[in-house]
Amino acid sequence: MEIYCLPGTMCDHRLWGFTQKALGRFATLHHIVLPMENTLESMVDALAKILPDKPIDLLGFSMGGYLASRFSVKYPERINRLMVFSNTATGLLDSERKQREVALNWVSTQGYRGIPRKKAMAMLGAHNQSNEVLVRLIQDMDKALGEPVLVQQLKSSLDRPDVLSNLDKVRFPVCFALGQEDGLVSKEAIDQIKNTAGIEVRMAACGHMLPLEQPDWLANLVTEFYSAD
Repeated sequence: MEIYCLPGTMCDHRLWGFTQKALGRFATLHHIVLPMENTLESMVDALAKILPDKPIDLLGFSMGGYLASRFSVKYPERINRLMVFSNTATGLLDSERKQREVALNWVSTQGYRGIPRKKAMAMLGAHNQSNEVLVRLIQDMDKALGEPVLVQQLKSSLDRPDVLSNLDKVRFPVCFALGQEDGLVSKEAIDQIKNTAGIEVRMAACGHMLPLEQPDWLANLVTEFYSAD
């Protein structure tokens, strides 16, 4: 089985490594580099040219989860099943937009020296914040992509309309997997997903970085979801 995977902000192919190992031969996770476009809409249009022009199994993590949702709503005929990790496909809150604008302003005036260790740790659940392998991996992925990618991803996501309200109209199966300790996802948004008809919701004991923190749990969920009739 082949599953096409959209990563999150400042994440590269290493995001899927632990989960791929746990999956073994059941499935191949195809990492798709997020297009360097100015808006989310143009990123979706670029993905339409990159992804196979046939029904596929798609999943996305964080920013990639939003893009996977938006792609699936725009091109439902090209989706078999959709899974979203660590994202709610909801609109961007004013507070989140302001945080991104502050970050962009800081980078434009001070430059970017990489994600601070404290911030990398905060993306993990409490029991994983002392895991040096995971903290270092987050920092290494960020360093490999660098300032241009960070600026593009922050700018393109300043305008993020709600997509969740359209997912209850699709005919393919949809599953959201979220971390119980994810400080980047609001309880209100999770409740909104749970109240959306036709969407399966699973909660994992972790923070935001679900594929790194719970690869075995995630591999079991992926196997169950994508092999269902």
